[in-house]
Amino acid sequence: MRFLPVLLVVLLAGTTPVAAQVADDKTVVPGVRIGRWTLMTSIPELLRMNGPSSSRPSIASMLVPAATWYSWDSLGIAAGAHDRRYTAYLAVYDGDYAAPRGVGIRASRNAVLTAHGEPTYEGDLIVQGRTITVLAYDKIGLAYFLHNDVVQVYLIFHPGNLQHLIISC
Repeated sequence: MRFLPVLLVVLLAGTTPVAAQVADDKTVVPGVRIGRWTLMTSIPELLRMNGPSSSRPSIASMLVPAATWYSWDSLGIAAGAHDRRYTAYLAVYDGDYAAPRGVGIRASRNAVLTAHGEPTYEGDLIVQGRTITVLAYDKIGLAYFLHNDVVQVYLIFHPGNLQHLIISC
């Protein structure tokens, strides 16, 4: 019995609160979350969490212009919504986020294809005179936007909603 308090202290000292783990999390889970931001997080909640969005539009707003975008340049993340309330997309355009299967910003087209296989959708957009290639994976809710075969932005969306994303482009 006299070892029980010591054992409890050792066990409790070795645990990290879940909230602390999530706060520092930079993991990207396609179709679910980027760090502590989830596709279930409302735009007003994101604004409360991160403060006012950047005044300068992010590249994500040019790629999916039908959505209203809120971006935080200091975080390198943007959230897109169609109704200004519910998050439809979360995009990474900068930062050290743990990209899906190690394929993130500045990765090559070959790295995307090697990691994820053939996309559900592949197509080109012309944005400000530049050709942007879209490689999208509907089953997992992940899309990459590449210029000159290099990832510039990747975003997550609700799996099965690729049609809404492509229409928005």
